[in-house]
Amino acid sequence: MVDILDAQAKYETNPAVTKMIDDEAAWIPLAAREPPAKAGPAKEELVFNQDGNFAFVREVFKFNGTVFAEVWPQLLCSLVWCGVVAVLYNIDEFAEYGLNGDVIYDDDKEEHWHIKHASAWNYWKKNGLPADVKPSVIKTLLGFLLVFKAVQGYGNFNEGRKQLGGICNNARELAQAIYSSPLKDKSPETMERAEVLRKIIRRKLNLMYAFMRHVTRESNEGFVPGCGLEGEDFVGAGPIEAQNWYKDPSKPAIANLISLAERDVYAAKGVGVRPAAVQAEINMLCGMLSLEMKYPNFFLNKCHLCTEGMMNLFKGTARLVTTPVPMPYAHMLYMLNFIYCFLTPVDAVRYTAAPYPGAFRQKEGTESSGDTGGSFFLWGSGWLSSAAVIIYCYGILEIAALMQNPFGHDAIDHDMGGSSPGKAFAVRLHNETRIVGKAAGSNDGNDYTQPTQVVL
Repeated sequence: MVDILDAQAKYETNPAVTKMIDDEAAWIPLAAREPPAKAGPAKEELVFNQDGNFAFVREVFKFNGTVFAEVWPQLLCSLVWCGVVAVLYNIDEFAEYGLNGDVIYDDDKEEHWHIKHASAWNYWKKNGLPADVKPSVIKTLLGFLLVFKAVQGYGNFNEGRKQLGGICNNARELAQAIYSSPLKDKSPETMERAEVLRKIIRRKLNLMYAFMRHVTRESNEGFVPGCGLEGEDFVGAGPIEAQNWYKDPSKPAIANLISLAERDVYAAKGVGVRPAAVQAEINMLCGMLSLEMKYPNFFLNKCHLCTEGMMNLFKGTARLVTTPVPMPYAHMLYMLNFIYCFLTPVDAVRYTAAPYPGAFRQKEGTESSGDTGGSFFLWGSGWLSSAAVIIYCYGILEIAALMQNPFGHDAIDHDMGGSSPGKAFAVRLHNETRIVGKAAGSNDGNDYTQPTQVVL
């Protein structure tokens, strides 16, 4: 437990804390001087609606946000490959050779079938593939690896949702502590001092999450697509004039949460340590606020638990992003997937052959002009099975890869912060802490998701 006497001596003499409190009266958001960049469009919401009698058809053939949008290049290549394989396998059907071979009569169709000499040089059709060149050889292993990959990807996706929810929960509980904990008395001095500290802490909470988002998303994926910074690299170090992190328009905009002087202070710190720097500031502010509380030890320990919980969960999000799939494992999985998917047409093409190997169709009483094809399904063999295999194998692989990092800008990813009202976790954290303050009777009604009203 924290000793309140030691805390009082520490925080009352800490120049960093007293400066934050003294500067609050004249605090002006950076947005009043340098507005943030233009905000991007709201993130697309993906919904698979299972209601309705015909949902099984209506929902299956969607494109945006579905497996079709991820595998169409592989599907196109597979269909072209099917055509190439069909032509190569039936190449003798296109050669004009004499029909000097044996004749077989099909009683059911009343047709003659002449054995072509062309099949003598088509070794593939004549002898087939080697027994070990079969997709089934790797099918079981590939199926196991794909299932494992899918489980791993969804595990990251689910874990990411828990971590973002936990961060918001800890922020809300910290707001509950600072706003609803009883003060030591109701004197105007105590209430005014507590109100100032609460206001700073709530703003710092939103800033802490914004810096967490930068570490997890913007520093790896760039800014929100469609915003004024789209196409620019995220710059969080170097000369202040070259940095652009403070222009990030994702709500609540960082320019609404810091002043010009604070921007210069944070710009001198590394992107990865900014959340910890803000955590230290919040802890010191909570220490000062504890001096105004009726139960200071209980209050301060609860605050420290909440900020510690936020940081631990944030480190979990960073771990998911910075832990890639080992290159040898990914290469093996993609290689086996490629072999299986593109070997399927080679194996299925044998079903395009005429009823008799190397035969040429000729109806009773017609001349053997050699102008009719001998394969009933020359252009249909293996196409459906190959397309199904591509959607199944590459679909699982690509969707699992999307879920591997659930904090990006893809439509499937969790919205850490953006333009979506009420959907982004940053907006949820902001709104929940604001509502807690209003419910507790605080005068801090600042809405940092809206453009600043301060005019210089």
